[in-house]
Amino acid sequence: MRKLFALAVMAGLLCWGGVAHAAKYELKIQTAQGTSSLYYKVMDRMAKRIEKLSGGEIKVELLAEGAVVKAFEILDAVDQGIVNGGQAWTHYWSGKHPAGVLFAAPTAGLGIGLDQTAVMSWIWEGEGQKLLEEYYQQVLKANVKPYLVMPMGPEPFGWFKQHYGTLEEIRKVKFRSPPGVPAESFKEMGMPVVSMPGPDIIPAAQRGVIDAAEWISPADDMLLGFAEIWKHYYIQGLHQVISISDIIINKDWYDSLPPNLQAVIDESMRATVTDMINMNVSENSTALSKLVKEDSVIIEDTPEEYVSAYMAASNKVVKKYADADPFFKKVYDSMQKWAELTVPYQKRVNGVYYNMGKAAMDAGIITEYKK
Repeated sequence: MRKLFALAVMAGLLCWGGVAHAAKYELKIQTAQGTSSLYYKVMDRMAKRIEKLSGGEIKVELLAEGAVVKAFEILDAVDQGIVNGGQAWTHYWSGKHPAGVLFAAPTAGLGIGLDQTAVMSWIWEGEGQKLLEEYYQQVLKANVKPYLVMPMGPEPFGWFKQHYGTLEEIRKVKFRSPPGVPAESFKEMGMPVVSMPGPDIIPAAQRGVIDAAEWISPADDMLLGFAEIWKHYYIQGLHQVISISDIIINKDWYDSLPPNLQAVIDESMRATVTDMINMNVSENSTALSKLVKEDSVIIEDTPEEYVSAYMAASNKVVKKYADADPFFKKVYDSMQKWAELTVPYQKRVNGVYYNMGKAAMDAGIITEYKK
């Protein structure tokens, strides 16, 4: 009898332990990326962090692009509770309201000198998060809790078939650009552009539809095989010099969490910013080295006159939207004030890093990924 009782107690304890560690909440995040993407790798770290910090009370499942809905359907899916989490970029929803581009991809720093670090600071230390929530919840009427957490920029200008040394030469190139404000800015600058999804870029180049293209970064560009088509890689781009992916969570689901688990979500999102910055440097540096050493890619410097021309064009396009829409202007004005505060400082600190790197390379201490 004692043995039977002991076995019964042990079985009960095991069952109790299993229940105690069972997930009480499930978070299914539909991503806009495939599993090999750098973004997906960062989100995988985020998912593991949430599970660990919640003591197993939250289980996170990452779903690759297209697993439940298409990329441009993610917001509606999260809003409706088809999935309770999503990853994309606010400029994906610019068709619903153009202010989306201001958060995820303020083209050319809005022509006012903002860099990515300053925009992230605006989000977490300024008015950015408040305005981001207003954009999703009040302007788009979406039942979501948003976070801007994956800063990937600056994205390269792109891939070209030859060296271009002047703005006039670049203006003649048929170029694949992201849609929206970036494409409008290129057109304003006098450059013929078309927009298409990532998987369509290489076939379009092979058919001669485009002469050059941009995508995301060395790590993600390498996956699509750009180096098989083009060998001249212009790293300094402005169209998405700031590129910040966001994660949105169904607000009803988030509100159902107890305060301690809401804090787990919030702090895990903050930590994801650091993961993205660190992995961005590591993965893209490794990929660029491989592209040069193994694929004979030539790293090019973008002509200086392109910078001023594109900034002027993007500022003109952005102001057009600001004049037409009160909420767009509200966000733009907030970012303008943040630029006035941060650009003088950021210009100087960013400049010292550039000068250090240039001095090391000019002295031959560091080389340009030589074979």
